[in-house]
Amino acid sequence: MRTKRTILPVVVGLLATLLAPGTATAAPNLSCREVGGADQKDPALVAMPNGSVEHYKTGSGSNVVRFEIDPRTSALNNLQNLGGFARSEPVATSWGAGHSAVAVRGGDEALYVMQFDNGASTGWQNLGGVLTWNPELVSTRPGHLIAFYRGTNKQLWYLEYVNGVWGPHTSLGGVLTSSPIAVSTGPGHVGVFTRGQANDLYYVERIGSTWSGWVGLGGRFAVDPVAVKRGPGIDVFVRGLDSKVYGISYNGSSWGSYYPLGAPPNGAVSEPGAAVTSSGELVAFVRGGEDRTGSRPIWRNSSFDGGATWSGWIVVDQIQAFTSANNPEATANAFGGWTVASTNLPPGAQFGLFRTCSFVP
Repeated sequence: MRTKRTILPVVVGLLATLLAPGTATAAPNLSCREVGGADQKDPALVAMPNGSVEHYKTGSGSNVVRFEIDPRTSALNNLQNLGGFARSEPVATSWGAGHSAVAVRGGDEALYVMQFDNGASTGWQNLGGVLTWNPELVSTRPGHLIAFYRGTNKQLWYLEYVNGVWGPHTSLGGVLTSSPIAVSTGPGHVGVFTRGQANDLYYVERIGSTWSGWVGLGGRFAVDPVAVKRGPGIDVFVRGLDSKVYGISYNGSSWGSYYPLGAPPNGAVSEPGAAVTSSGELVAFVRGGEDRTGSRPIWRNSSFDGGATWSGWIVVDQIQAFTSANNPEATANAFGGWTVASTNLPPGAQFGLFRTCSFVP
């Protein structure tokens, strides 16, 4: 393990558009805006109790940028350049009012975390480790964080923040072929999902202080899964090897079977995103493969009966720019709706426009 140190901010010249306020567009119950640019990495979204949705993206110098969006109007607030150097997409979480945390894989492959508490920042903390994919960050209760990552041996590793102190790096074994994706259904519980060696879904969970063994859920899929909490249960979505989206649900006591959600025209070309809203909507997002006059829109598929029936694929935002295949990242917002965001790259480009859309019923 590397010696802990404070990450040095990377001095980068941000493009003027990166910090530009952008232009909002309006539609009934849907508001969208562009917020400068971002590189190829996916963003992270955190819904805050005060109603804002924190966004984290990486800039042209792989620095991390943080800002807030009001889902009702797409108003932009508190834009900050956090510096650093991210070799992974940022991941973020919150344990309650006034608190949020973001983590990245740094330029030296170590895990870096920054926390915010009522406006005060810890700065980047080097927590060591050697990461080989995107990290994951989750909170199960106030004052508590768990960071997960894939190590050099492809095993799942974690470390825990309790009472203001980070604990040791501990291996949970396994052979990961995707990022770890974590979700908590409540205090004392955390589940971690990943892709196995046969492109199938595996998970491991902790209840109280006891970790289970690895459990295989079958399936065959590409790229990362996505998992969301719904009541005492969990919904997981994957993009199958046939470029269609599939779901599998845990009802709090047992897992169901995979069910198909199909795909937008010309199939799904991204990882899925997902959210569960307080108004009862379970919604999956994906980038479609159809080139609509130079753009590949983000699509959604919604269920209001726990996944029994679905709306079919509906375009969220026709103005997603260029033929980008970048992944949509989503979260439920505090107003009963959802927020989804992505970077949109021109063909062959390393930097493109960042766009976020929020639906409020």
